Amino acid sequence: MTTITAVVPWWNHRELERGFWAALRCADVEVLVIDNGSEPPLPNGWRLPANVGFSRACNIGLNLARTDAVLFLNNDIVAVDRDWVEPIREALEPGVLVGASLRRHPHGDVDGMPLPYLDGWCVAGMTDELRDLGGFDEELEEPAYFSDNLLSLRARASGMTLREVRVGLRHLENRTAGHGAEVTAATVANRARFEILARDLLGVAV
Repeated sequence: MTTITAVVPWWNHRELERGFWAALRCADVEVLVIDNGSEPPLPNGWRLPANVGFSRACNIGLNLARTDAVLFLNNDIVAVDRDWVEPIREALEPGVLVGASLRRHPHGDVDGMPLPYLDGWCVAGMTDELRDLGGFDEELEEPAYFSDNLLSLRARASGMTLREVRVGLRHLENRTAGHGAEVTAATVANRARFEILARDLLGVAV
């Protein structure tokens, strides 16, 4: 059986704990919550002294994991099926990224070319392959919009397949990222970085 560590970056938002831990208690996975400097500290987290952002926290968890595979998972989830992790486990294999939502959206297009991507709230791969890909891009501004686009693009450029599976989780979207001018500025900057890197990789990615 493929062993899995769920890596979960978390900063504050203690109101999400009940639904999150109810979902994870159902799943046969190790859980590694990266506490991004929450106040008060999370009771079950790998504590960081300050908020290092989504990408860096995910990569810290990726480097700490000792299982066959890593599942990057948001904290704003609730389970609708006790066996929600099993379709992910069954789909995992070398050369494949697995996720709950394979998106084909103009948001991810570059120069008119569609670039499908696995939504980053629930995406998994074999641990060694994720490390080889470099995990999530730490050069992105936080909140790290386009981190999932870039991870998926790098995976495809390396010859990997993106695979969507039905997962018995409900994602409570937009509960933690925030809003306002800083978020808008980060999104614009990250889109520009994504376009540059996508153009560099398009020759082998599509």
